[in-house]
Amino acid sequence: MSGGRNMRKKTETLLCIAFMELLRKYPFPKITIQKIAQQCGVNRQTFYYYFDNIYDLMTRAFEYQLTQESRVNEEQSWEAVMERSLCWMKDNRIIIKNMLVNVESSYMRRAIYPVIMRSMTNVYWPNRIIKDRNEESDEFVRHFLVIGITQYILEWVESDYKESVSEVIRKLFYIIKRMYE
Repeated sequence: MSGGRNMRKKTETLLCIAFMELLRKYPFPKITIQKIAQQCGVNRQTFYYYFDNIYDLMTRAFEYQLTQESRVNEEQSWEAVMERSLCWMKDNRIIIKNMLVNVESSYMRRAIYPVIMRSMTNVYWPNRIIKDRNEESDEFVRHFLVIGITQYILEWVESDYKESVSEVIRKLFYIIKRMYE
């Protein structure tokens, strides 16, 4: 059973990686499901087994890449997770711009949001002692902050990375800390 799951995950990962490689070479509208399938050595039907469409793949590929680069599941520091994520985005501006120019930002937002939420839930929150803690309020505050952080990051990308990564992290962390003073 786990062998099948591993094979499924491996194929899904290969499709994500192939898509990201193609984004480096071609504008998004020129990337077809056929090209992605050929890059992986699978057929189109295999693609549709894993993804609904190319937008589904794009969102999951970007989320996969950010999760890998940020090491959100291993890291102990929220700042380190964010630094790795933002540095990867800046270093891969060709891919990011290709996606932003050719698709709605809502797809990028859907890819960034879960990574930031995991960083807040798994890395930042467990290390905080907050008086009068309320689970429902915590969830609302996390959601609110993640939406704001996600939008700020997208605006940072659209500004062609005007601020340094460390400046962005400093500002975001300031807001987060202020929420709990």
